[in-house]
Amino acid sequence: MQQEIKTVIENFASAALATNGPEGLNVVPISVVNVRGDEIHLYDFFMNRTAKNIKASSLVAFTCWRDFVGVQVKAEVVYETEGEDFDLAVKEMKERFPDRTLSGLIRLTPVEVYDVAPGASPDDLLKV
Repeated sequence: MQQEIKTVIENFASAALATNGPEGLNVVPISVVNVRGDEIHLYDFFMNRTAKNIKASSLVAFTCWRDFVGVQVKAEVVYETEGEDFDLAVKEMKERFPDRTLSGLIRLTPVEVYDVAPGASPDDLLKV
């Protein structure tokens, strides 16, 4: 993933994840995001409908922005509730948010990334 895209994601002020599946079209606000290599990790603390949709469909859209700079990431998604990455996420989130319980790790692998800044063209596909 290009550094420019990572920087936008790592410095977001607002973010949302869109899913579609048995729970219908669903968009949720996202508060915690980490870029791990070429993956984007999101953390399920309260996402019941989102988790059901992810388990049924392997594609999502993640959008994040600060002021007038942002990206939309169309991604393949994996929902994990066990394994090395999940265990590491549980430990990290328990340190950061001791009052929350992590239900699942949401791993996004970007397929397409678009610029969502005002004036950007729908054709403004950025190189992943």
